[in-house]
Amino acid sequence: MKTSNAEVLLEIRKAAIRKYNSYGDEWEKAYFDEYSGGFVVINKQRIIHSKTSKNEKAKFDKEYAMCTVLARNGYKVEILIERPGFSSSDITINGTMAELKKTSSHNNMMDYAKKAIYKQGAKIVVFEFEEMTGKIHEELNKLKMIGIEVKYFTSKNRIIINL
Repeated sequence: MKTSNAEVLLEIRKAAIRKYNSYGDEWEKAYFDEYSGGFVVINKQRIIHSKTSKNEKAKFDKEYAMCTVLARNGYKVEILIERPGFSSSDITINGTMAELKKTSSHNNMMDYAKKAIYKQGAKIVVFEFEEMTGKIHEELNKLKMIGIEVKYFTSKNRIIINL
């Protein structure tokens, strides 16, 4: 008997909700997308750290917004503990360490990505761009050429593109 796409999607969503619900007390279950099966969980220590200053709150809000875009696109996201004084990745995407970067221009993209990969332990860099430009495309191509894995989206369309 052949399985329909709808049945496959239902099984994927069921597995995702089981995974989401399996997180223990140290995690805040923040967002689950019923359609895609993507979700966001937040380490509770990260939430506490976000309340230490206005800057930390703003940084956390930006990161959470980016993570919900990832979740709506079907990714399973863990927002990790903020460790002041240490270079570490912001999140995991489907279990892989990743760093979030929101920028309005191509300036410093290479530096951000290299720092994320070589100093912060990320395997993936996720960029949010206010809008796509030719210069940003050029920088993305340079990152691809040196083997840095990138996912990106624009603030307007919110569709994840894998480089």
